[in-house]
Amino acid sequence: VPTRYPAGGAKQLIRVLTGKEVPAAKRSTDLGVQCFNVATAYTAWRAIAHGEPVIARLVTVTGNVHAPRNYEVLIGTPMRYLLELAGYQVEKNNRLIMGGPMMGFTVPDAGVPIVKTTNCLLAPTESELPTPPPAQACIRCGLCAEACPVSLLPQQLFWFAQGKEFDKLEHHNLFDCIECGACSYVCPSHI
Repeated sequence: VPTRYPAGGAKQLIRVLTGKEVPAAKRSTDLGVQCFNVATAYTAWRAIAHGEPVIARLVTVTGNVHAPRNYEVLIGTPMRYLLELAGYQVEKNNRLIMGGPMMGFTVPDAGVPIVKTTNCLLAPTESELPTPPPAQACIRCGLCAEACPVSLLPQQLFWFAQGKEFDKLEHHNLFDCIECGACSYVCPSHI
């Protein structure tokens, strides 16, 4: 599999490995293909082999922390607990992100619990991951469309969303968006 972001997405993996293209508004199972990540396969095996429900999650804590590492943690555990174990110092970090630098999102408070989709807590410094500047007007440069791995038109979707034209958003395949963040990353207007 070529090293190209976001190569780990199910539709992208299916295209690379099988040559099959999952059409807009369709699921891979419609083509007879199912893609599971390692964590899902492992928890399914634990459920079948041992009758265990999903009660824990492997979470990577990294960034500007004293002891970055992977932790096995019970779902519902406050993020603060893991951060204390890793040596997180809130005053040395500009924000806390659940997920990676592209698809992750800022966590409003370290008391937020670990959920079944928490795979990483990223504690970047301002120099590592600068706070994005305020958004400016779209200049229709088209860089977002070029960067989109699922061939959407992010600038057009942005205008439809601003105008609350939800039927047009759906018609332009908004639900095929994999929220990879590529469009935001390349946008000179910081949208």
